Amino acid sequence: MTAFLALLRRDLLVTTRHAGPLLLSTLTQPILVILVFGNIMPRLGLVAAGFGAVMAPGLMAITMLMAGVQGVLIPLVQDLSGTREVDERLLAPISVRGVAMERIVAGAIHSLAAGLVALPAMILLMHGVGHTDVRPAWSLLLPLSVACGLISSAFGLTLGTRVQPRFSGLLFAVVLGPMMLFGCAYYPFAALSRIGAFQYAFLVNPLTFISEAMRIAVTPGAEHMPYALLIVGLAAWLFVFGFAGARSFERRTIL
Repeated sequence: MTAFLALLRRDLLVTTRHAGPLLLSTLTQPILVILVFGNIMPRLGLVAAGFGAVMAPGLMAITMLMAGVQGVLIPLVQDLSGTREVDERLLAPISVRGVAMERIVAGAIHSLAAGLVALPAMILLMHGVGHTDVRPAWSLLLPLSVACGLISSAFGLTLGTRVQPRFSGLLFAVVLGPMMLFGCAYYPFAALSRIGAFQYAFLVNPLTFISEAMRIAVTPGAEHMPYALLIVGLAAWLFVFGFAGARSFERRTIL
């Protein structure tokens, strides 16, 4: 545990030194989207006044996903393709999978921080447009944000260890882009019942559960996924990405 905490402390120290650029790259797009669709367009009468309240939880979910993936994927790609700093970590008195778990926890903290910074910024930008549904339930927001942060960073570890470094740039266009469009970020899962059984195809997207978790926590009065399905989905994706990421990390680092 001492080695684990020492590695975590080092990663957090490095992250804080680059906190500004990291947050800027993560928050710019969601903030601009909520400004346009949650403030400007409702004032112009081009979208319903409550559309921002539908989007805010989803944009927070996207922010957390991107922060978690970037917080793990980018340093990992640099380690595996050039610096090989990971070799020094493997010499620490901790198992290889313990090093992988430390990466996931560090990425989850980055994801959690980005999400909790994005939420008040979005609420502030939507002020005065009648978004009365945005009333975060903090007792739900904090534990659900932790779970979503862990899933995001575990997903980043899985991608970073299974994709060749030269293809890492394609991930954002080929993988993350479609995930954002079909991850219930811009519409609630419950509303998809109108398209029939095809609704359940959205459950193969982990962002769907992250979006619905934030929707339950940020806009508790809005329609959302059943609690039982949400908890099972979050637990399942965390197990899948945690196990797959740790196993592939071990294979990539043990030469």
